[in-house]
Amino acid sequence: MNETRCKDLINQFKETGKQEFPGIVRLIEGGGDIKYEIICGARRFWTSQYLGWKYFVEIRDLSDEEAFRLSDIENRAREDISDYERALDYKNALGHYYQNQIQMASRLEVSPSWLSRYLDIADLPEEIIKAYKDITEIKVMHARKLKPFLTSGSEKLNKENILKKAIELQGSGYEGSKVIAELLSVVKVKVKRNRSKTIHTSTNGLVKIQIQKRKDKKIELLIDKDDKCKKEDIIEMIGTLLEEYI
Repeated sequence: MNETRCKDLINQFKETGKQEFPGIVRLIEGGGDIKYEIICGARRFWTSQYLGWKYFVEIRDLSDEEAFRLSDIENRAREDISDYERALDYKNALGHYYQNQIQMASRLEVSPSWLSRYLDIADLPEEIIKAYKDITEIKVMHARKLKPFLTSGSEKLNKENILKKAIELQGSGYEGSKVIAELLSVVKVKVKRNRSKTIHTSTNGLVKIQIQKRKDKKIELLIDKDDKCKKEDIIEMIGTLLEEYI
């Protein structure tokens, strides 16, 4: 929390002369001098302290899971909370409050795929996290692009190359877009070779047959014929090709 991140609230408080919406808190048992936990409204609390105002709250009786959901609803649209910070919160909540991702997605009222993309960020190796100058630079799309090369089923060499590159990037000060580009630059993707193709044309030019060899040693014939072409032209040419390939 700082003046820059809370500038909009500071201005709002000054313009209206009041805190328009109360913070939501719950009592803490055995917390010593700390009696309340803020569930929603941490920025409002900071702003109130910054201005020297009283902080108005609504006290609720909430379970840990209810408190998490309420906090998530308020913070989901916040731009000053990074994708990575959200991802860590979701991963922690999954381990504490929910049996699986499906149940968690249902309770948060989001799609399982949406939640999965955030959890992928939380699973990024530490080497990659440190490659970014700031965690706010780590985006959902970055984890999505890297995931195919970091999973157990991918090539070991690609993962090793990415982690090695990530270590090299630590302290570089690159923007997030540059970091992900550099990490992906060391990935070696296998290029599928097209099956060999040969095109034969009849002497009268009315029939074109493309021969495609397959790995199982079979061949495929693709016939392109002119409107003037006769059945005999096609049969004659196929016969000629069969003598060549069989």
